[in-house]
Amino acid sequence: MWHPPPPPASEAERLAELQSYDILDTPPDERFDRITRIASRVYGADVAFLSFIDVNQQWMKSRSCDALHDHIDRDRSVCTLVVASDNEMVIEDMRTAPQLEGHPVAGNLPWRFYAGVPLRGEQGHVIGSLCVMRAEPGAPEAFSTDILRDLAAISSHELVLTKRNAELRRLSNTDALTGLANRRMFDDEFERSWRRARRTGEPASLLLIDLDHFKQVNDGLGHAAGDAVLAAFGEMLPHHARRSDDLAARVGGEEFALLLSGTDPNGATTLAQRLLDDLAAAAIPHPTRGIVSVSIGLATLATGEAAADWYQRADRGLYAAKAAGRATLREG
Repeated sequence: MWHPPPPPASEAERLAELQSYDILDTPPDERFDRITRIASRVYGADVAFLSFIDVNQQWMKSRSCDALHDHIDRDRSVCTLVVASDNEMVIEDMRTAPQLEGHPVAGNLPWRFYAGVPLRGEQGHVIGSLCVMRAEPGAPEAFSTDILRDLAAISSHELVLTKRNAELRRLSNTDALTGLANRRMFDDEFERSWRRARRTGEPASLLLIDLDHFKQVNDGLGHAAGDAVLAAFGEMLPHHARRSDDLAARVGGEEFALLLSGTDPNGATTLAQRLLDDLAAAAIPHPTRGIVSVSIGLATLATGEAAADWYQRADRGLYAAKAAGRATLREG
């Protein structure tokens, strides 16, 4: 009977390495699509796919056939055996293989032959797999995993290059004054956060934040003082983005945003109120209001909601907070 294999002993390190590549829930990439096309043609496969396996799910970065879903729960995945065993795996017939007896998915798939090899990070952890499947059971004539292993090695090399490029991208997408992500990076991560929430089913919340009457700071105290206020708030904001997938960004002159993964409306409201309280306690001087304050618009992604609609709801909340007298929050 099927029992999902236990995670490897180095699971924490494996997940940390996977996270470091910043690859999950990214858009399609021709470099990886090319790999699965080659694998499919070389092996005469009905489907080839390159996937990454996190704590709960297997996510397909590239797949040569849309009949394969873009993600599956890890405990329902055949490829979880590759991660657990730290080795390649060839199954002549997934419907009769002893190791898949009672598997909730394998017996119902339109494919029967399976071959998968580990996809390793530069630290050696198996963070995913490169696989081919065929409708007919049994290995093709003169079948060998040699080319599949070579393609996995190329994929790993591309992954490392992706990581290096991401590090350069972070440097180029950082706001010089505050050290936060800039608007370009926010836009990319906002789309990605939306994709991740759709895949995992976990909540995601967005806070849009404006410094209240900031023009009066520049006009009354000078632009140097205004820059100091922006920098001080920019230093405070990341302390409220504590999860690895959270993002604090400066998206305009005095406009900021917090992307909060895995955070429901109650959690987002609590965090927003804490931000208001912390800013009040910091007592940053304002020439007409006494101290600097912010208005906050809050929106938690609704099931099936488009990314643009999610953003617009947070924006409406921000305008409602301003209309309510500022220094407050409203949910859009």
